[in-house]
Amino acid sequence: MATTQLPTPAMVLPHWRLGTVQSVRRVPTGLMNRSWRVKTDVGDFMLKLFLDVRGPQLAFQFSVLRALAANRVPVVLPVTSVHYTDTVIVDGQEFGVFPWLNGRHRSGLALRMERVRELGRVLGNIHLTLRSAAPTPNQPFHQPSIAPDSALRRVDRLLDLVDSRHGGGSFDALAERTLRMKRGMLAKLAYRRPPDIPVIMSGYLHGDLHPHNVLLDHDDRVQAVLDWDRMRVGPFSKELARAAAFFFTYGDDRGVDLNRAAEFVHGYRDVLDLGSNEIAIALHRLWWERLADNWVIEWHYLRRNQACDHLLPGQTALVKWWTNNFDEVMRRLAY
Repeated sequence: MATTQLPTPAMVLPHWRLGTVQSVRRVPTGLMNRSWRVKTDVGDFMLKLFLDVRGPQLAFQFSVLRALAANRVPVVLPVTSVHYTDTVIVDGQEFGVFPWLNGRHRSGLALRMERVRELGRVLGNIHLTLRSAAPTPNQPFHQPSIAPDSALRRVDRLLDLVDSRHGGGSFDALAERTLRMKRGMLAKLAYRRPPDIPVIMSGYLHGDLHPHNVLLDHDDRVQAVLDWDRMRVGPFSKELARAAAFFFTYGDDRGVDLNRAAEFVHGYRDVLDLGSNEIAIALHRLWWERLADNWVIEWHYLRRNQACDHLLPGQTALVKWWTNNFDEVMRRLAY
């Protein structure tokens, strides 16, 4: 089967007025898209090849970004091409250009408390703006959690794969320990499956808010929220809980920095108060989701993809810690 040759940056860049190009370097990060840093005599830019989101969906994303920028949410807007468009299609591939921002990605654990609260306010402002800029039908969002018996069957299927390997390495050993730990917890705690209660406050979400998608300046203020390709409809409280887990997890048996996570939630509620009940529902569901889900192990054995193997130790430690500190997490973050 013949492979498709992608257009080179040299073929694409003339569609923008960027000055004289001095260098083009591939950006090594990013699983879904491809990017290049372009240095010119008038400044630095990022050339992006869109692979995950294209066409009308990408146009919708850009319209949302402009609404966010108008409401002072820090986002990066595309540079207009010579054709007065946000993107250009070359040989069937869609490209865009953005200003290059010099900033840094930092764990929430490294932020001062006042910056943690500011970060929460940024997320609150994102959701508040999305409610008006990209309205969705005003109805409760219903998303049942996985049943214990279904979760146990998935664990058993994965255990069969791990057990079938001979002379496995450290990942195999950790995967087996994790699965057996989760199997025991699921059987023992089946009664704590979250009730199927619909949530009221829902709408479009960023969809993938974590430290690598937030660019900070030298004083740890949010310079830009990046990568909107996974924008989707869901409960605001779920993204709030998920972001708190991403930003303030230690990655070991210490679990989550509840002081910082609580300050983050307080900052969010300064802007958009979802109410304690909806936050509690989201925390309960996220805990159960982390207990029932084994996506890193599935990627390793079912997809033969080891790119995320390094995440398993932290995920395993978080599930164990959260289960042991369930009531304290609820008390500190929801009420």
